[in-house]
Amino acid sequence: MSDGTYTSAKSKLKAARVDYEEALKILNNASSDYEEETQYIERYTTFAEVGLDSVNSSENIVLATEHLDKCIAYLSSEDLDLSRKELHKVNEALNNSIVYLRSAKEKISPIDPDSVPVEEKSYIIILKYSIETSEKMGLELKEITNGLYPYLDGAGHLFDAEEYLKAEEWDKAADEFANSSVQFSESKKSLEKLKDSDYSEISVGAIEICGVITQFEKDLPYLEAGCRYMENGSFYQANAEFSKLSYLSSI
Repeated sequence: MSDGTYTSAKSKLKAARVDYEEALKILNNASSDYEEETQYIERYTTFAEVGLDSVNSSENIVLATEHLDKCIAYLSSEDLDLSRKELHKVNEALNNSIVYLRSAKEKISPIDPDSVPVEEKSYIIILKYSIETSEKMGLELKEITNGLYPYLDGAGHLFDAEEYLKAEEWDKAADEFANSSVQFSESKKSLEKLKDSDYSEISVGAIEICGVITQFEKDLPYLEAGCRYMENGSFYQANAEFSKLSYLSSI
């Protein structure tokens, strides 16, 4: 999502917030001596409260996406400390989003679509479905972020290995490649099940990350073995291992 898209989304959500807040002001001051009208006021008060919860949830999703973009940007620049900080912020925003969604779900659940006027029935059905879907997506996004923590750890070991390579500290480089492989495998294990998510926003990201990890998994054993041979002075065997490399690029 681009900065312009973030700005647009925030503006629309801000406008929606104002609408719901104004509606609640009116509804909270409304009253009637007729039961049917009282039920109408109560129902639309619930709709407005659910709408406000949904806005709060969406604002946190936008915030989470912003921080995720920053997390990836810092990773690309090899600043893992800031990348992890951004990932923590992603998780925090997702947690907040889910809290608001569950609040909305709790408020709308008691309303039976068959108990309201026919013109409101489809609205309630769609609203309940939207909340359920958003909650599932939010939970899967949290799984994505949980899988990214070992990915960042793996990247850290890989960056360290590259530094040891430059210094020709072969044994230390080999250890870091081995540690990197373990972390990437853990990340892939967490993310792989999300490749079949019902939501393309989730599945595409999981597929892309798992694809990168798969390539690393092919090369890291060769890098580790090559470094072990270099440490022992077995240069021919080391070159044989390094020649097997198929892929090694920035993370």
